[in-house]
Amino acid sequence: MAYRVLTLAKKGFLFCSFLMICGIVFYQWKTAFKDSDNTHPEDPIILHIRAPIVNADTSLQNRQLSTNVTSLQQSQLPTSTIASTLVGNNKTWMDKMEAIRNERLKCKDTVCKERSRLMRNSLLSSRGRFDLAYSNDDYKFLVTTVWKIGASHWKKVFRILHDNGSVEFRKRQPDPHKPMSKMQDFNEKLTNYFKVIFVRHPFARLVSAYRDKVNGTKIEFYRNKNREMLRKVRKGATAANIQAANVTFLEFIMWVTTGGHTSDYHWRPINSKYPVCQIQYDFIGKLETISDDTSYLFKLLGVDGLVSYRGAYNHTGSGDGDLLKQYFSNIPTTMITKLTQVYNDDFRVFGYPIPKNYSDLFNENNLQGL
Repeated sequence: MAYRVLTLAKKGFLFCSFLMICGIVFYQWKTAFKDSDNTHPEDPIILHIRAPIVNADTSLQNRQLSTNVTSLQQSQLPTSTIASTLVGNNKTWMDKMEAIRNERLKCKDTVCKERSRLMRNSLLSSRGRFDLAYSNDDYKFLVTTVWKIGASHWKKVFRILHDNGSVEFRKRQPDPHKPMSKMQDFNEKLTNYFKVIFVRHPFARLVSAYRDKVNGTKIEFYRNKNREMLRKVRKGATAANIQAANVTFLEFIMWVTTGGHTSDYHWRPINSKYPVCQIQYDFIGKLETISDDTSYLFKLLGVDGLVSYRGAYNHTGSGDGDLLKQYFSNIPTTMITKLTQVYNDDFRVFGYPIPKNYSDLFNENNLQGL
């Protein structure tokens, strides 16, 4: 009897073990099946979304694409709809930039026709004025750089394009910063190349020049220029005052409005330095909108994947606007009126509204202009 009970116990134990093993196998199978069924239907769409922006730059277009990608991933639109949406937004931005470009060029041409004196000098006699203009033969464009409007950044752009340029171009022009004024094919390039110039609100440029070259300068060349200013505009200036070479912003403006506006390229009016009205520029960019303008320009030239404009942040709002408030708040309106007369051509040709009062001067829209 005892033997029979022992035998049944062994069989019961084996049967229970079998059931446990079966249960474990079934659980693992069910779990695996559940995981394999829990697929992500958006995965194929994500792959299609990411593809167009693999080689994209950091321009406004790229930021728009990134925004679209996020919203499209959430809604899981068909691939065809995603593609058309991305292309549509890009086209809208390019159309907007093209409209701005045409508006600026139209403004320049209209004002130049009204001011015939700006059209008098021949191009040949103006050749020496292009000592700060540079060109690239691979992409057939030239940029007229202006001091206090990102000139050093443009030199970096030309250096990068030259270093990565064709063998023929680098052999023909070893120096990427060879000025247009020294080129034998000067007239040909002015006629056939894509011509670019970047400008800035005249008063914002003036403040930048004062901060960089006049106020507290350690450069002896500009300290001597400061002494020249003080001898002319500061009544009762002592020898110690002149030797110290400390010029206030009001004194700087007094100097500029009494003939000193042509004494240095950093604050010389652009239309006084360059024959802007005689050149059929293809693009006029602005420092106030430098980010969008350079993104658009580089796409037009076909170099957007090769180079970027360092320091491409728009100089408006808390930038130039606050600086104008800081430096012009205590300047008499009569002096501001005189200053607008000095830079009147730059205001008009480049589409910057002439300030009639302090509120106009500090208005962000007026800073940007067209």
